[in-house]
Amino acid sequence: MYSRLTSLSAAMMLAGLATSAFATEQTQTLVVTATRLPAAAADQPVNISVISREEIERSAASNLIALLEGVVGITVRNSDGTDNGSIDLRGFGITAASNTLILLDGIKLNDNDLSSPKLSGMALDRLERIEIVRGGAVAWGGGSTGGVINLITRQGPGGNVSLRAGSHQSRELFAGAGFGTQLKLRLDGYHQESDGFRRNSAHKTNAGSATLGWQAGDTRLSLGLARDEHENRFAGPRAVNPATGSDEFVTDPWGSSNLADHGDIDNTRYTLHGEGKLGQARWVVDLSRREKDQDSYFEDAYDGISRARNEIRENRFSPRAAYDFGALDLAGGVDISRSLANGSNSYSSPFYNSSGTSTSVQKTRAFWLDGGYAMAVGTRITLGARTERAEQTLHSSGQLTSDRKSSPLALQLGLRHVLSPELSLYARLGKSYRLPNADELAYSSDLRTQTSRDLEAGLDARLPLGKLRVSLFNLRLNDEIAFQPHVNGFGANINLQPTQRRGLEADWSYQAGNLSLGANLAWQDAEFRSGIYAGHNVAGKQVPLVPKLQGNLLVGWAFSEATRLSASLHGVGDSRLDNDQDNTGAKLAGYGTVNLKLSHQLGDLQLALSGQNLADKRYATYGIKSTTASNYNLYPMPGRRWFASAAYRF
Repeated sequence: MYSRLTSLSAAMMLAGLATSAFATEQTQTLVVTATRLPAAAADQPVNISVISREEIERSAASNLIALLEGVVGITVRNSDGTDNGSIDLRGFGITAASNTLILLDGIKLNDNDLSSPKLSGMALDRLERIEIVRGGAVAWGGGSTGGVINLITRQGPGGNVSLRAGSHQSRELFAGAGFGTQLKLRLDGYHQESDGFRRNSAHKTNAGSATLGWQAGDTRLSLGLARDEHENRFAGPRAVNPATGSDEFVTDPWGSSNLADHGDIDNTRYTLHGEGKLGQARWVVDLSRREKDQDSYFEDAYDGISRARNEIRENRFSPRAAYDFGALDLAGGVDISRSLANGSNSYSSPFYNSSGTSTSVQKTRAFWLDGGYAMAVGTRITLGARTERAEQTLHSSGQLTSDRKSSPLALQLGLRHVLSPELSLYARLGKSYRLPNADELAYSSDLRTQTSRDLEAGLDARLPLGKLRVSLFNLRLNDEIAFQPHVNGFGANINLQPTQRRGLEADWSYQAGNLSLGANLAWQDAEFRSGIYAGHNVAGKQVPLVPKLQGNLLVGWAFSEATRLSASLHGVGDSRLDNDQDNTGAKLAGYGTVNLKLSHQLGDLQLALSGQNLADKRYATYGIKSTTASNYNLYPMPGRRWFASAAYRF
């Protein structure tokens, strides 16, 4: 397999030149923080991408999700047509949210459940940059097998105000400002709402944050409060039945399966951050509390009503430090967390009534250590380990149904070698893991910890015609935690038989005068290595919802210093529908979308006109198959949309 990947990599490098990175920085001087402590990207034996503030402004993307789907290897799935979505690194499909960590200024946003972090509350105007580190990380531990995405917000003085309006009665307002030099205050507010492109798909987001900080030399302290509120109407799926020829996805993609379904989510975050330097040592301390309240309401065809409420409270304490000995540098830390999840649900109909409650407590204590040694000029080896002690209990309707303890271990051995100022190579061998979450333990109390053996190699090159990055990866998972529809009659979250993810990612970018070009391409193969479930042999079958090919093309042209045109083409290949582990049903069709943005700068005022999905492509990023027949459901994404915006910076 690796000989095939190597041949393909060589072909990509020679043709490179049709492949590219959506957003790559000059890694020789770039410092990133997604590694838990500031570190030079050029020293890390991992695949790192950074989207800078300038690249965010130049992008044709209208929101954070659209921006991220333009990054090589990132797949985005959405079932409600809003600016939210599940972010997938390295092809995990429906469990992507449990295998990719999303951070905000280094604080984890993932909850102890199956939901994805709500990213619609993060305005692009609030972001300073985005760091993306692919592959498991000993510094972060559980849930990072796919990678880590760190959203870094603006912190300096000055401010900006932006307005945007467009299709489907969409309107958006952002205002943020920073004050002070030694004693600092940062305030940000954001409002977004839309009627949606389908019936019963209106959505609204309100978000705000305040950070009070103090800085003297290398020492910085800050206290933060942030809150975001989301109100969503749920249009539901469009049914497709090949047996009868009915296809609501084609005949009525704007319709709704129910006009009453809705839900809301409230998130509150409190953070206390400190950092500084003592000689050659750097220290960082984070103390955080996250609160999430989620309510949902659904009606069905049998006059039944389902209601659910989930409350999650998580406290986390993370002190860490690094010391530079010269040729040797060491970093380490402690992570202590406690997560409490309370859930209640009820169902009532003329024929049947039920209700239940659950309480889950997860406590973790982890210690990690990561070191790097400069073996020779241009050669650096890294070695890291993390040990964690986890205790998880679950009470269902007052009865103890799960009481598990585990001690997972993460390891990493990496090497980076600089052959010349234009070419460097890296390789990484590691072991990563993830714990079962509260949702998964609710009906499967005996779940084991998921583990993965990770192998990755790649290169960074500066060519006469741009910058090129190529990486190969192979993840071999044991006890992967995922829903398997062919067990227990109705399906269940179980530990799968061995699975595998492998692939190739290639980036290239080029700047020549007023013209910027870019493209990226990812090939990934996610498959079941073995497994027979209720008579269904899935060995060698593709993991649902993971496209084998996806890529992006990016073109930018500056007509002048003030006027710029940006265009992007996003393409995704077909994949298997959710629930189709034995690969017998219809496929989720591939698609391509075109985005365009024309911007003009008038002093501190920027005006822009942007179009999304200009070809009006009808497509879905998520669909689910029936386990008993050929019918399936699709969740349509928006068609062509236009937006006008004005932003003022001061």
